[in-house]
Amino acid sequence: MASSSSLNVERLWACTDGTICLLIERETAPRFEVCVVRGEEVLRQDRLYANASARMLAETWRAGVTKSPLQHHA
Repeated sequence: MASSSSLNVERLWACTDGTICLLIERETAPRFEVCVVRGEEVLRQDRLYANASARMLAETWRAGVTKSPLQHHA
C-alpha cells in the first residue's frame, strides 16, 4: 500500500562523538519533532507545535550535550 505522506528531515547539528540532532516535520500536530541520537540510541526527543520553538529546544539540548562532565569550575 503506497503512502503519499512524506517527512521533511533536517540535521540541525552534530558533535564529534557522533551525536546528531534532527528536526522532523510531520503532517500531524504537533508537527515538529526534535530528536537527538547517538548511533542507535535516542538520547532526547520531543514534539512541538512551532518550528521556532523546536529549533530553540535543539540549541538548548546542544549546550547540554556538548558540555563535558570533566570540565568542572570551582
